[in-house]
Amino acid sequence: MVHCPRHRWYVVALAGLLILATVCLCGCPRPDGNEEILVTISDEGGGGAGQAQDRDQLLRLARADGEVNFFTSMPEEDAAQFARAFEGKYPPLRVRLVRGGTFDVAGRVERHISAGTPEADVLHVLDPAIFVALRQRGELLYYSPSDAADIAPEYRDPGYWTAARLVALGVAYDKRKVPSQQAPQSWPALLQERWTGRLGLKDAQTAGSAYAQYYFLREKYGVDFWEQLAARRPRIFKTEDDLLDALVAGEIQVAAGAMGYRVAEYARRYPDIIGTVWPTDGVPLVIGPVAILSRAPHPNAARLFVDYCLSREGQVVLRDLLGAYSPRADVAPPPGAPALATLRLLRPAAGWTEYLGKQGDLRAEYARIFHGESE
Repeated sequence: MVHCPRHRWYVVALAGLLILATVCLCGCPRPDGNEEILVTISDEGGGGAGQAQDRDQLLRLARADGEVNFFTSMPEEDAAQFARAFEGKYPPLRVRLVRGGTFDVAGRVERHISAGTPEADVLHVLDPAIFVALRQRGELLYYSPSDAADIAPEYRDPGYWTAARLVALGVAYDKRKVPSQQAPQSWPALLQERWTGRLGLKDAQTAGSAYAQYYFLREKYGVDFWEQLAARRPRIFKTEDDLLDALVAGEIQVAAGAMGYRVAEYARRYPDIIGTVWPTDGVPLVIGPVAILSRAPHPNAARLFVDYCLSREGQVVLRDLLGAYSPRADVAPPPGAPALATLRLLRPAAGWTEYLGKQGDLRAEYARIFHGESE
């Protein structure tokens, strides 16, 4: 039998092409059914990472998803109105709303991740530590919304999460029982004997904003501050409405760490009852990130929803619904609210990773101080 060199090289080349084709086919993700292929840039250093080739393509793919599951701690009616604004802009997309306290919502997301039954597409709660932890474990989808570039670096982790709103925490008081000159003007003023049994706090075991308050004031004044405050026998409330309703009902005289936008809303409804103080020694600033889960069932609708959240239009809607501050410089503060630049803001000096690192110990410490020992 005669062996031809040309034939031998032909066989080798053909085998090489077959191997290369096999590798390419195995390594490329396949769309489900007849879904269009979304071409993205996966280089994390690139400015267009995780974005559709063009807006029309993203819109087509989002509409093919049909819906987006929005998990949030926003008040239910406000969240529903925001969802309707999005649906009105992008019919026939629908928003499925799941809401609760910050740590309740985060717990539900974690349970679904652990069970391998992902449900959430978009998450928005008032605790950056939750997003830091999810990002560290690879549970956030890498996506860079175009409008994220308009938001200051301290309010985002590029490609993973971006603040959708900023919430300042202040003090509300009952003007019927507390003259303005006697209202506490600083956090240590709450330690006075006069406030014993007359003070209300939100529960840091369920509310992200309450944990932020605990963290910032502990960093500033130490654990002694909170132990002394516990000696004033404050009433602990699970929700913002419970806290402020108790103030209106005369059950407490001071609500410490109330969210500024909710205080403003109550002050409009009860102008003769609700007074407001921005403590001179510092105002805790809570950021509420928004992000897409890496196992999101509707990833393209989620991309479109996050784009809307961070757009100037979406930010104005959020501001007007919630009275919250926008992280965008081109969106004015809520009507009647002080500019953030005029407040002495408290923020984590070492960043949000340390904020996360201390959370387990500090939440346990808080529970010991305010809820007693438990096994």
